[in-house]
Amino acid sequence: MDDASAVVTTRTKRRWPVMVAACACVYYAISAITLPFTNAVWFGEIPPLAILQIPKSFIKSVVQEFLLRAVHVLGLSHGSASPDYIATHGWAMVIMAAAPALLLVAVFAFLRRDRMRDRLIAAVLIFALIDAIVTLWFDSTSSLKLYNASYF
Repeated sequence: MDDASAVVTTRTKRRWPVMVAACACVYYAISAITLPFTNAVWFGEIPPLAILQIPKSFIKSVVQEFLLRAVHVLGLSHGSASPDYIATHGWAMVIMAAAPALLLVAVFAFLRRDRMRDRLIAAVLIFALIDAIVTLWFDSTSSLKLYNASYF
């Protein structure tokens, strides 16, 4: 292995966390900025800004399905789907908002400890927190229910 390829390999190893964190922060920022206007812009029957919320909606659907099964297994079910869905909705929303950022932070935790890693973790957590606050606010106040889809 020559010196030039060693430098490229080292740069590539150090660059991927920055790119991943930047993509996550951009997604969280765009999601938080556009979400309040999702119900204001429509093309026919489609709110185009809602497309940005599909990944979160899918995660929430997966989490909600898991929580609904857990409620049944633990014997906490009310005997009907609606009360169980309502009871687990808030928990599913919180997990949906927190899980992707925490997973990314867990991956970054395995990197060599330096200032860059700490800044990446802080940036992801700050942008994710802002997006989570906006998402939870939107879900509780808007008549447009983006997070009630069930993919299963």
